[in-house]
Amino acid sequence: MKVSLNLGHVWHPRVTDDRLRRLCAGRGAVITGAGSGMGRSLANRLAAAGIPVLLSDVDSLALAETAKSAADRGAKVEATEMDVADAAAVTAYADEMTRRHGAPALVFNNAGITMVASVLDEDDDYARRIMAVNFGGVVNGTQAFLPHLEAGGGRIVNTSSAFGLMGSPAQSAYSASKFAARGFSESLQEQLRGSGSRARIHIVCPGVVHTAIARRARYIDPAVREYVTKGFDRRLPGAHPDAAAAAILAGVLGDRDRILVGIDARALDIGVRILDGALQRPLATVTGPVFRRILGGR
Repeated sequence: MKVSLNLGHVWHPRVTDDRLRRLCAGRGAVITGAGSGMGRSLANRLAAAGIPVLLSDVDSLALAETAKSAADRGAKVEATEMDVADAAAVTAYADEMTRRHGAPALVFNNAGITMVASVLDEDDDYARRIMAVNFGGVVNGTQAFLPHLEAGGGRIVNTSSAFGLMGSPAQSAYSASKFAARGFSESLQEQLRGSGSRARIHIVCPGVVHTAIARRARYIDPAVREYVTKGFDRRLPGAHPDAAAAAILAGVLGDRDRILVGIDARALDIGVRILDGALQRPLATVTGPVFRRILGGR
């Protein structure tokens, strides 16, 4: 049975409609990867506060479902099928959305994909695709929207991961992309502070969130797909996407540079900081049997 905690209203009671409306001040929110998971939950929560949402995803059917869900909450919604790895398309999208709707108050560079395989078995083309979406999408979205946010201010919220704090066995390309997204965003945070910019960057590091990412991951071995998906969906405790969205919005409202989502992400962050690189070996002792099964005994 899935253990998925939807405690956003309990843990983040200050994420109110009024505070969200004051944060956005009549401006909209851009969300990539809006077709499911945290992207959909962010769209629904912001729409419920009456904030216009500009949604994009490569999956047109999933995107349409999110658009309907957000529109049913009474907000203005615009949905665009888009690949965040296409820098020219993202730039054109940012320019067009800003021309028609004004500069957004919030930009969530949220799109992400993964692959589960050993380093030696990875599909190299898909590994490059992961970098293009998870890291390239963050860079493309930031570079496209930042010029529009410089004058009037605004928040860019870039999704990294708990696996951008410490690498995950069987997800080397994913971890690399999330480390890169975090490094890029931290560098830009300091740059914007030094330049006196009115734009802000937030880095989101979610732990386990029960989205469709495990089911949609690329697997080399079908047996591994079944094993990982069942474990992720039914056994692994984690946050509900709505609770994750509340945590993200609480972090933005609290002006936090790094937004940790879930107890697991917080624990990992503390462990990495305190143990200074000595966390991997004890963790490997605990998780070794699971990952040996995933990696086929490598």
